[in-house]
Amino acid sequence: DKAMAALRYELSTFVCEGEYREGLSRLVTSYLTNLGKSDASQKALWVSGFYGSGKSHLLKMFAHLWQDTAFSDGATARSLVHGLPEEILESLKELDVASRRSGGRMAASGTLLSGTTDNVRLTILSIILRATGLPEQYAQARFCLWLHDQGKLDTVRKAVESEGKNFERELNNLFVSGS
Repeated sequence: DKAMAALRYELSTFVCEGEYREGLSRLVTSYLTNLGKSDASQKALWVSGFYGSGKSHLLKMFAHLWQDTAFSDGATARSLVHGLPEEILESLKELDVASRRSGGRMAASGTLLSGTTDNVRLTILSIILRATGLPEQYAQARFCLWLHDQGKLDTVRKAVESEGKNFERELNNLFVSGS
């Protein structure tokens, strides 16, 4: 609840002008330009800039505008951003149509913290796993995918939770014997 309240505040106070406007426009336009190309590939997006320049904030706002994150009262990310430029709003609507045709969309964003250069692939994978609702750690995510493939993920989750335990927290003890 606190995180959603903070997100709501960030969206409602987001000023989409200047470099933020240019950045959002470039991000959406780049994606839409490559949509439907014969090789069916999308280019990755890389946002760089000086420390404190707003890179993470831009990507956070973009991810929520991309998905049009919904709030419990029916408000959405796009409805909360005041003064969202019409051309960006139209591009996001075009994205909605394209995603319905292709079966949906997902936004994943995160940062590569200093000192993580030894495991860049695992860091990027953890960002993607988190965005899909899976545990960030590879082994735990793989276990959940295996349970899903076996048709037992919901059964195991409910069994763990029926004992008053948090399923995600218990996954962190995946390799620890209970006896």
